[in-house]
Amino acid sequence: MTPNPCTNLNHRRSESPVRFCPQCGSVVNAHILTRKCSEINHARSRRNQHLFCVDCGDTLRRGSSSIAPLRR
Repeated sequence: MTPNPCTNLNHRRSESPVRFCPQCGSVVNAHILTRKCSEINHARSRRNQHLFCVDCGDTLRRGSSSIAPLRR
């Protein structure tokens, strides 16, 4: 097994609670089935500053959400 340069702690867990790493997108728990996500789930993941969806593995691009960003 090659070492993963990702610093996310899900890679070190024996049974990670998510299928995909939110930081690098690689599979961290193959025992969890891939889920089909909605834009609402992806918007929530973007707010949590994830780069990848933990359920489906899709790349979460900034600006692809239909929800307007908060203005300060």
